[in-house]
Amino acid sequence: MKKYFNRLSGLILISLLVSSCDFLAVDDREMLTEKIVLNKIDDTAALWATLYSNLPLGFTTIAGNAMLASACDEADHNAPFNDVQSFNNGSWSAYSNPDNSWSSMYAAIHNANNFLEVSDTITYSQYKIVDPIYYATITTDMKFYRLDARFFKAFFHFELWKRYGEIPVVNKTMTLEESYALTRQKPAEIRSYILNELDAIIPDLKVSWESAYMGRITKGAALALKCRVLLFAASPVNNGGLYNVALCDQAASVAKEIMALNVYNLNMDYRNLFLNTTAANAEIILDYRNANSNYMERWNYPTGGNRLYASNVGVSATCPSQNQVDSYEMANGKPITDATSGYDPQNPYVGRDPRLALTVLFNNAMWNDSTVKAFVGGVDGIGKNNATTTGYYLKKFIQEKINLTTNQTGSHVWHIFRYGEILLNYAEALNEVNGPDVVPAGYTLSARAAVNLIRARTGVAMPAIPAGLSQVAFRERVRNERRIELAFEGHRFWDVRRWMTGADSENAPLKGMRITKNGTNLFSYEVVKIEDRKFTAPAMYWYPIPFSELVKYKGWTQNTGW
Repeated sequence: MKKYFNRLSGLILISLLVSSCDFLAVDDREMLTEKIVLNKIDDTAALWATLYSNLPLGFTTIAGNAMLASACDEADHNAPFNDVQSFNNGSWSAYSNPDNSWSSMYAAIHNANNFLEVSDTITYSQYKIVDPIYYATITTDMKFYRLDARFFKAFFHFELWKRYGEIPVVNKTMTLEESYALTRQKPAEIRSYILNELDAIIPDLKVSWESAYMGRITKGAALALKCRVLLFAASPVNNGGLYNVALCDQAASVAKEIMALNVYNLNMDYRNLFLNTTAANAEIILDYRNANSNYMERWNYPTGGNRLYASNVGVSATCPSQNQVDSYEMANGKPITDATSGYDPQNPYVGRDPRLALTVLFNNAMWNDSTVKAFVGGVDGIGKNNATTTGYYLKKFIQEKINLTTNQTGSHVWHIFRYGEILLNYAEALNEVNGPDVVPAGYTLSARAAVNLIRARTGVAMPAIPAGLSQVAFRERVRNERRIELAFEGHRFWDVRRWMTGADSENAPLKGMRITKNGTNLFSYEVVKIEDRKFTAPAMYWYPIPFSELVKYKGWTQNTGW
């Protein structure tokens, strides 16, 4: 097993070469019917490795290499004609969706179904007598390969559900005739299927893998998916605008199970949390195992400054919005809208939540041995070629001092699940059941205490959220904490949909900061509108079913509003 996982990248290439013909068919239904024949043990490992290659990499989620952050109020994308802009101007549709994941995700489900069916026919009995040690190893490997495959089936059914709503559940490879009969299933049926898959594998999954197998599916990863599924199912978008308290209770209980594993902790270095892929990063539950690269630096470095680190090579920057920057509290825990907070609009980055400076690069900040010159006329300012459109640059995920002139690379971590999210899921769910301050029987944390663990992170050290808030007031606090703690990690886009708040947040003008230099290190700051955005509710809480699917399945109806 060790040699298989350490050779993961190579095996993914092999498996894609073996199977690519299956997924280039004109009719997507054929993706559900083609089978790969496994002739050798290495073929089995290669097909298993393909399952991991389907995990999403959030740095390039949207067509055109854009992040989901640029499709919501977190950011703007600095390429005006990038596909992601259709999310912002409301022009996306059943014919053109920059995140049209329908085919690729059903292909991933097919891969998992195919693997389970063909691997079930392989016994390795030829080794049982002649090499019993190897027989024990390979059969153990296969057990965990098959557990992984069931995890991926659950994972991609959930990813489809949160995008498209009612979807077909595909639990096996099918004949073409069988695929014609697929129907869209109700949310309760989809939820039940996903949870049943996870409950079947959780008891047999490992709590942790040795360092040589980092990135493998664990009990924590399956529980984290279960927790996310239950919170999504409990959210207002699935329950007529209100939370389902019973499902919230289940989500909080699963989060408690993850805490009880005693293998995850908050990383005390918030900056390094998104750059460190080693076993020392105990906050990681499951991440995308990305090879060293520099495309994030090429896309997001400020254009001026030290020439060794200047980007000037492409247009694909994620430019944080003023809307996002304004969500960060003052270091005293008060929002900047509070007249007693101490916020100074002409010194807007002084005395703020430390996570702001660890997430966003703003004017006059130090970066790559020089200051960011995001003021009007500055080398990094709005209007410069390939520069920011908002007055801000992304810092989270971005390695400092990557020498682009020599094509130097560095590590980047895309978290699919991390412990900070679990604490926030727990807090949001438990608040809906018991309010912010109650510690239920059998639990050790209140909802408020879970959020305060994040706020007390070394290097962040934000004041605790005080006791005595109402359920509604705490709900707003935990939602804002998600916005800050999980910024640019692909959560906000989905959160405003499941909360049904997108009609407000995504219809608000996207704002930036216009900065004027008045002298040596003297600047004036003015919040300005970057663009108007369009979000049609309730239609855009869900994706439209691709038109190509409605043509194939005559009995299906389009999602409401599309």
